Amino acid sequence: MAEVVVSPIVDFILPKLTSLISTDSRLPNDLKKDLKKLSNTFSIIRLVLDDAEKKQIKDKSIRGWLRILKDAAYEAEDIIDDCALEFHCPESEIAAYEAEDIIDDCALEFHCPESEVGENLKARHVSVTYDSAPSQATLNTIFKSQSFCRTILFQHCATSSLLELFVSRLSQLEYLRVLDLSNLWTFSSLPPIFGRLKHLRYLNLSNMNIASLPKSVCNLRNLQILVLSQNLKLTTLPPSIGNLKQLRCLDLYQVGIRVLPESICCLTNLQTLNLQKCRNLKMLPKNLSKMRKLRKLVIGSNLYIEINIEDPVLTHMPLGIGELTCLKQLSTFVVSQLSDSAGIQELEKLDHLEGELTINGIQNVLDHRDAYKANLRSKKSLLKLHLRWPVGGSDVEIECNNSKEVLEALQPHSNIEESFIYGYPGAMLPGWVGSSTALPKLTRLGLYNMPNVEGWSSECLLLPSYLQILDLYNCPKLKLPMSLPSSITELSVGKGNDPSLESVENLHNLSDLRITGFDEVETLPEAPLRNLTRLQQLQIEDCDKLKRLPTELENLSTITKLFIYGCGGLESLTEGLRNLTSLERLRIANCGSLKSLSESSLQHLTALQKLDIWNCPELEIMSVDFQHLISLQDLELDWLPQLTSLPEEIQHARRLRKLEIELCENLGKLPEWLLELPALTLLRVSKCHPELHRRCEDWNWIPHLRVENRVEL
Repeated sequence: MAEVVVSPIVDFILPKLTSLISTDSRLPNDLKKDLKKLSNTFSIIRLVLDDAEKKQIKDKSIRGWLRILKDAAYEAEDIIDDCALEFHCPESEIAAYEAEDIIDDCALEFHCPESEVGENLKARHVSVTYDSAPSQATLNTIFKSQSFCRTILFQHCATSSLLELFVSRLSQLEYLRVLDLSNLWTFSSLPPIFGRLKHLRYLNLSNMNIASLPKSVCNLRNLQILVLSQNLKLTTLPPSIGNLKQLRCLDLYQVGIRVLPESICCLTNLQTLNLQKCRNLKMLPKNLSKMRKLRKLVIGSNLYIEINIEDPVLTHMPLGIGELTCLKQLSTFVVSQLSDSAGIQELEKLDHLEGELTINGIQNVLDHRDAYKANLRSKKSLLKLHLRWPVGGSDVEIECNNSKEVLEALQPHSNIEESFIYGYPGAMLPGWVGSSTALPKLTRLGLYNMPNVEGWSSECLLLPSYLQILDLYNCPKLKLPMSLPSSITELSVGKGNDPSLESVENLHNLSDLRITGFDEVETLPEAPLRNLTRLQQLQIEDCDKLKRLPTELENLSTITKLFIYGCGGLESLTEGLRNLTSLERLRIANCGSLKSLSESSLQHLTALQKLDIWNCPELEIMSVDFQHLISLQDLELDWLPQLTSLPEEIQHARRLRKLEIELCENLGKLPEWLLELPALTLLRVSKCHPELHRRCEDWNWIPHLRVENRVEL
């Protein structure tokens, strides 16, 4: 039986105790006295340990006593760290404290030479990287030092029998504090490894393709951070999750969860609950108001980056959410007319809100006085405010009788830097929207899906001088002000707005232009592009009948990024690209009629570093001239049924580092010369021909090449 060694643990704890007692004046006196007693006790224990550890080989009773003492020592360390976290660290430093404890210097990594591994018998931190090749001897070394191992980090590891063996034996590392199994996406279920990991503080199971959370996870009484993000098959959580009383952070980002168990409200120490992009989540727990320490409640998604915005699935907020007065981040608030839901007035007490707030369902605010009670003007730490009525086109007729009064009442504090308004049904915008007086610090303004809006308030004739980004989409009756601030660097216009873009000509500082949804025009206006001498990014999207790119495009030599999406009438790119010598990134997607990328259109793109071609079913990939793309580093080919083999010209791309191929069902093999590309380090193949996936399995042995072979996503 292995010896039980406790003295190094005590040696590690004593300095922590001394530091905590001597340096932190905020410790309560009673707690400080108790910690001093604990320190004295450990000092006495240390005096008798050496002799006891020598005698344990022959004396079973001493060995048992040391085992109990060892458990107690680790429990003490957990308590000491909790004290340090609660009393010593200012709130702004808590994340850094945890990160330092988690990341720390790695004492052992699998890619170390085997000779070095043997010298690290007391490794505290282990990092398993993708290009690791762990041997059985390496695994044995780690598990011999199981009493000392505190951190295991898996970083994009390829599946192997030894890796699966390693994961299955993790339960032996019972003093582990940090376990990161993220991105082991081939694991559809986890072995029963968590039962003995009672000291675990941080557990990351993100992007693992798991459909259920092992119940043993809910018995980890010291767990403080649980990350389950990007597990779309995970639709439920066990009721026993309420047992994790010490949990501070629960990350469910992009999880397929439909309903949260009511027991989650028993997590009274929870400070962060991340539900972002949980698109199936319809409601929050009724007793959410019990989670009084909650500081961050992240709901919904970054809707403002999407033009075709869908109504959120979340139907309402639970009554009493206004009692969560510690909230600093509430990303989304949903207004409903349900009797058991919170009204917009519950925002009144949440004076500490900061960052971004989206209010959905504003059509359900029947009395504008309730909107005033939300008291948005007092929330001086809010920097972004998004207000949403339903998107038009549904069977629901949106009442607009009081819409202007409600929107007027939702005027935010003058510190607001970003304001988006979606689906507003009124005819006139209230005075504060875009006003340089009411919102002097406004840098971004977005107005979306407003079919009835005819004009700006007289107060908005002069937009804020700090305005940098202006987004207008589907506001057919709204005209751009004739004089836009010269400070604007990004402009997005589309669907129903004036396609002439006359106001653009004066925007000499414009660096980013997005034109979207002009589905009735065959050509885009040339004149507005002539004076855009600083334009760096141009995006043309969902212009279904567009036949050709503007000829003025070829004079925009400053452009570094060009994105062309959903232009179904575009058949070739023979014009417009010839003089884009600064172009670094080109993305062409969802262009159903595109047949060719001629040599003349690409041969001058010598600065191009990234090329993406998605869903162009008619494109003959062999017509693409790769020979002159001497700077190409990243090539992505998705959903190209015409692709049966890679063009030989790609072998001239000597700087190519990453090649991604997805949904190319007729591509059965890759050429051998691909292995001769000196810079290629990543090959990612997803959902292609079965024969191609089989052949890719033979390439896993190549030392410098990381192969991600995903038959299913």
